[in-house]
Amino acid sequence: MHSLNSKDKRWLMRKSRKTTLSPQGDKILRGCDIFSGCGGITLGLHEACAASGHQLQMVMACDMFPAAKISYEANFRPNHFLDHPIEQSVDGKIGESRTPIEEQLIKKLGVIDVVVGGPPCQGNSNLNNHTRGDDPRNELYMRMVRFVELFKPMIVLIENVRGVTKNKQKVVVRANDYLRSIGYSVDHGVVKGHHIGIPQTRARHFTVAVLNEDVDVSFEQFSKPTTIIPRTLRWAIDDLQGKKPPSDSLFYHTPNPKVINQARMDFFKDSDLYNLPNCERPPCQQKDDHTYPAVYGRMYWDKPAPTLTTGFGCNGRGRFTHPEGGRVLTPHEAARVQTFPDYFDLTMIEKRTDLHYLIGNAVPPLMAKHILKKLIDISFDNKTVD
Repeated sequence: MHSLNSKDKRWLMRKSRKTTLSPQGDKILRGCDIFSGCGGITLGLHEACAASGHQLQMVMACDMFPAAKISYEANFRPNHFLDHPIEQSVDGKIGESRTPIEEQLIKKLGVIDVVVGGPPCQGNSNLNNHTRGDDPRNELYMRMVRFVELFKPMIVLIENVRGVTKNKQKVVVRANDYLRSIGYSVDHGVVKGHHIGIPQTRARHFTVAVLNEDVDVSFEQFSKPTTIIPRTLRWAIDDLQGKKPPSDSLFYHTPNPKVINQARMDFFKDSDLYNLPNCERPPCQQKDDHTYPAVYGRMYWDKPAPTLTTGFGCNGRGRFTHPEGGRVLTPHEAARVQTFPDYFDLTMIEKRTDLHYLIGNAVPPLMAKHILKKLIDISFDNKTVD
């Protein structure tokens, strides 16, 4: 069971990346991250490889968001980064012969051992719009399956929001069935962050697959709670409180709120409340039966943080007011809640909306590590890699 004072916290506080692996003599896994964002899954893969005695070479990452490319290349230096739609490079139909463009990609990348990625989740989200179940972006999930079909990696991880299982295209069922048909052991399910040592209540859906029909990838082993005492917001960011920011980068500073929102955050400074009273809310939220109790709310020091979204920089987007009131979390604090260590560099991002987008949409690296470490060990139980 996890201890609140753990090696994970020491890892989060690291100022520089370290590795226990020697330059020679260790097994090297070649990875690709599709829809990579800033690289939360890749960082989890890196740590999972290190924990299993392997090195990692990121052969390719792919994302159309310019800030994702900037941050990913700065932190991981992949051999290739595709900043165009993946369907331009993976343009064939599942189950059919390789296209000339796909042949070029295979020649360019070579052998791939691990494929990970999080296809765009907006079409699968339950937030705001119940009609998104047939959003065409949902089919990007199947582009990852086609990529797997082309390269036959040993390990596959596909991440998405919980609602992905409810979309009208049934991409999870189709993906699982097809991966089984080409030789993979496959399962899928939901991992709840606070159950496995992530200091927030974030829950995400994962499809996991190993290219071996005889291994056990039943999802219970990935979703089973590993901690009795959940890690809290205090665990994640207590050491950052009261310290002078190391630079003027947006990463270390909160945005400037509107006057009315500043007043709502200031309300909590001398209060023992965690939900903003109705009289302090906008008129549309002043009825007793409104359904937004967490909006404008104060975070709890001694509970896991709520799921961070791209709106964590605005108290009107959720329960994102700092426990001591007066402000929201800094991007640095939010990155900690997402389990990005201090050595992970996002200071080169100069636009606040880009920075919040990268952090809020990321898969927590320690969540990815939790799953990928198990997949690597399952896959290599009776295998070796050159």
